[in-house]
Amino acid sequence: MRTMLHLPLEIATAFFFAASVGIGAGIVATSYTHRLGDGLIAALLGFLVAAAGFGYALWRNYRPRSKTAIRRLRTA
Repeated sequence: MRTMLHLPLEIATAFFFAASVGIGAGIVATSYTHRLGDGLIAALLGFLVAAAGFGYALWRNYRPRSKTAIRRLRTA
């Protein structure tokens, strides 16, 4: 139960971290190319890549696990 109470906080944290990565990528692209359109595309791509990475990390931490998987490995 305690794990499920931490999940919304970690999702919000991952969202804000992904947004900051996207903003940073957009700033770097805009300052390099001096075009706002390229910065917006880089910001979107940076956000999507970071969100996918953080989402995968959250899924690995909070995925449902079978309690019988350990028993199957021991009996094999």
